[in-house]
Amino acid sequence: MKTSYISHLFCILASVLTWNVAQAHPSHDWSRDLAEFETRFINTMAYRLHNDSIKLIGYKKIEIPQPERGEFEDHYFGNHAEWKKMDSTYYDPSTGTIRIYFPVEAALVEHNGRLLEANDLGELDMEQVEGDCAVMGRKQTNHVTGVKGNIIKDGIIYLADRNRPERRIGNVHVYDFGIKVIHDHDHDGHHHSKRDDGETSCMNNHGGPNCSDKFNIHQGRCPRRSDLCVDYNGRWTDCKKGGSRFKNFPSSDCAVALGRGHCWNEIM
Repeated sequence: MKTSYISHLFCILASVLTWNVAQAHPSHDWSRDLAEFETRFINTMAYRLHNDSIKLIGYKKIEIPQPERGEFEDHYFGNHAEWKKMDSTYYDPSTGTIRIYFPVEAALVEHNGRLLEANDLGELDMEQVEGDCAVMGRKQTNHVTGVKGNIIKDGIIYLADRNRPERRIGNVHVYDFGIKVIHDHDHDGHHHSKRDDGETSCMNNHGGPNCSDKFNIHQGRCPRRSDLCVDYNGRWTDCKKGGSRFKNFPSSDCAVALGRGHCWNEIM
């Protein structure tokens, strides 16, 4: 009787542990989930041109290092409903990668030997482009001046490599704009204009000011800073630069600027 009781107790305990793991990290068809997310993102865009015009959307990837992934996913699955509410931010557990989606604002696309410029929502006033619809770059402006990883010539910021769409969703072209690095140090605010490999990034791309000041994006969750990239005042922030950076980034000033299409030319 005692042996039977203990065996039964172990079965119950195993079931509870299995249930908890399944709830925390549910099995899911992530490819289908991503497709649904992208469709929803497209539907949030307040497009101005006709429905058949070409639309350009892209995403930057933020890779979560393997040693930090378990802690992050505990947070992600524990706050899954809140993550699902974010229009431009998607986490892919199958690759451990956060994606930030955006309209490819002011993109220059090659067509019949000339460059066509998309509007601020990534729309081209045409139904078909001759060629592969690769994004070549964007024009320099007072707000976007380019970074070391770009080729800047005659007022145009060229990407180091032409960026071809990875797929289409109807008339919407989807582009992978590479990796975004989230810094985890705070050396008097001076470190954040450079990546560890020496290439300039977000503050230099906007002529010196950070995204918060340049685009008047202030989420109001933390004290304002003008001396560094405010990529830490997101929805779950602890207001510490160099804190839990992957939890702090979503919905931060920097993430909002990226999600509006202001920063896609930065280091590809």
